[in-house]
Parts: sequence; structure tokens; C-alpha cells
Amino acid sequence: MVRRPPRGRRAALTPTSRPQQRQRRRQQRMNRYGAQAQRHWQTYLPNRYAALIAEGTDLNSFFSTLGDQALAQIEDLTRQLAGPDPTGEGYLDKLGRLNEARMAAEEQVLPELILIDPETNETSPPGTQSPPPRTDQDDWIPMVEDPTDPRWQEIAEQEAAMNADSEPPARS
Repeated sequence: MVRRPPRGRRAALTPTSRPQQRQRRRQQRMNRYGAQAQRHWQTYLPNRYAALIAEGTDLNSFFSTLGDQALAQIEDLTRQLAGPDPTGEGYLDKLGRLNEARMAAEEQVLPELILIDPETNETSPPGTQSPPPRTDQDDWIPMVEDPTDPRWQEIAEQEAAMNADSEPPARS
């Protein structure tokens, strides 16, 4: 037989056991915008991310706060962009209108708060650097089909052999 404590009596709690659990849970929660910001900053803004670490900033709370701020701005802007419900609007029409408003709001807010452009002094991770933009267009040679080119003739004959219906183009 299992002996239970009488009703009304509960196990004694230490003064800090539950509040610490709540606080720990609250610290661990980060919305998708905060997590996205943390990944983006680690990858594309390593100097800023390292500065946060060097300052002793609690990264979880920093990015949680940033994510909450982005979420609040996106929700406000979504309501403004969606506007009032038109009369006679069906479920799917409303869903489309609200989704479109949310995407437009994210498109405006995320580059400002979450997906900040990499700074010029930031270094990109290896393998992700793109080649510098070309400034001299004089050395650019367009690709043009030339039926008189022997390689073009060879490819045309191979294609004709694969497609028995067609004949290879005549040589000039």
C-alpha cells in the first residue's frame, strides 16, 4: 500500500526552485526571427557577433529581444498592410490577403533588424565569397551560334542522329 501525504499538505519548495525554472525556460525561448538573426550574425557579421561575446552580452536574451522586437514590428505592419476585411471576402481570399501582408511586412522589417547587410570590414566565411563585380566590359565576348564552326556542325550531326526525324543542317 502506497502512503500519500494528507490533502492540503504539499512538498516543501525551496524559495528559488520554481522561479529559476521559469526564468530558465523564458531564457531558452527564442522566436524564429531571433534564431534567424543569430545564425545570420554568426555567418555574415562575425565581427559584430564577436563584439557581443567580448562585451559579455547574454546572446540568448539579446537575440530573443531582437526577435521579439522584429515580431512586434511585423505584426503591426501586417495589420496596417492587410487593412479591414472587405465585405463578401471568402476564407481563401482573406488567407491570401493576410499572407501577402505578412510577407510584405517581413520583406520590410527583416533587412532592417535581422538580415543586416554584411559590413565592408566583415569577412565572409571561406567559400562564400563571390567574385568582384566586373567593371571592364570591353573584354566581354558574347556567345553566338556560328553554323560554320566545325564544332557546331559536329553537335548538330549528333543531335540529328539522336532524332531520326530531322536531318542535319547543310554545311555552308
